[in-house]
Amino acid sequence: MTYLSLWQSTFGPLAPSSGLSGKLWFWDKPGIMAAQAQVESSISDSHQMARFLAARAPHSGDWLLAFPISSYGLRLSDEAVRVAVGLRL
Repeated sequence: MTYLSLWQSTFGPLAPSSGLSGKLWFWDKPGIMAAQAQVESSISDSHQMARFLAARAPHSGDWLLAFPISSYGLRLSDEAVRVAVGLRL
């Protein structure tokens, strides 16, 4: 069984006119959506749901892309990073 036939058996056939098949997100999105639905369906607590929705929000992880430039006050202490990552997870 080829990877393409495995992908199609899991997520359905490709649209013949989709010119996006060369993009990585095109192939990843169905699997990510399935995993997201599985996680969301297993959440029973409102606090867990709030964390999940916050982590899923657009640009919620952008702070991880900031350069740690101390002279501009953009460096986080080890404790601040630990807390932020803990909240993100």
